Amino acid sequence: MSATSAKDWHARARPHPSSAAFVPARDKLVFAVLLNAPADPEGFTVALFRPDVAVDARGQVLQVQSDDFATLADLAEQVTRLPDTGSFMNAWRVAHDRTDQKIDRLFVPIPGGEIKQTSVQGWHPERKHLKTPVAEYTELPPLLHELFGYIQEGRDGYQRGHEENKDLIAKVKALVED
Repeated sequence: MSATSAKDWHARARPHPSSAAFVPARDKLVFAVLLNAPADPEGFTVALFRPDVAVDARGQVLQVQSDDFATLADLAEQVTRLPDTGSFMNAWRVAHDRTDQKIDRLFVPIPGGEIKQTSVQGWHPERKHLKTPVAEYTELPPLLHELFGYIQEGRDGYQRGHEENKDLIAKVKALVED
């Protein structure tokens, strides 16, 4: 878990003063999160770029407070050191009664120019027990649970089909999609 909470980071973020001129670049990418869900199979949640910039699910370019940005970036970097799950999309699968759960897909650049994907299937604020253990983990690791909770905020106010900047979202997604 992080030393500093980033809870409500999206509410504290402000419109970026140069949002119209913002161009997403892979060398500035901290992480991007795509969504696979029955209602939104090719969804987008949020991406962070240096310095202190976020693009949310609506396509808004936001100026993220420095402390929040640092916490989110640090958690994403820590996630890259977790063991691989061995499952499709490197997914940590949270146990649910239903099998049709959304998958949040985190993409983080790692040294060597590659991007590591770590996914959570069925993230829930109160559920942590894994359907299948990963290495020594029987529950979603605290840092994954914390980060993916913050990630959900990137969809605050989102309504499918009402994105403000679909072109920008497509450019961000292209940075991490194969």
